[in-house]
Amino acid sequence: MGAINSRNKGAAGERELAGLIRDHLGVHLVRNLLQTRQGGCDLVVNPDQQGPVAELLRGLAIEVKRTARATESTIKGFWRQAVSQADEAGKLPVLAFREDRQGWRVMVPLSFVLEGAMLWDDWRYTAALTIEGFASVVRERAATVIDSELSK
Repeated sequence: MGAINSRNKGAAGERELAGLIRDHLGVHLVRNLLQTRQGGCDLVVNPDQQGPVAELLRGLAIEVKRTARATESTIKGFWRQAVSQADEAGKLPVLAFREDRQGWRVMVPLSFVLEGAMLWDDWRYTAALTIEGFASVVRERAATVIDSELSK
């Protein structure tokens, strides 16, 4: 019974986060239904989505976790899983998690937020953002890509 409830909670968390991404960035993410059998990230960009934000999101391996309480140990384990899935997919790791009765936190490598920062897979070298902060960084990075393409 616990595994079913946990699976349902995870699926509901994935749908909730996908809705927030759509609300803040206008990009439709879908659940990766092959994740259990084939591994990989929890959410992927809908194939019909186009544009610089969608392309940037395609380069992220988004791991989604819903938990009653997130301790440092729990977050370390979640981050290790996110890094492993990202390495397997050849993408940048992103961990989105939400504790019961709390808002979403999105962990990204510092290199995603700070241009020129080294890419470390250690959780201590991450930035924890609100969903609004994550959306802001994604929009800024997508705009930078557009600006660099226009200046060519």
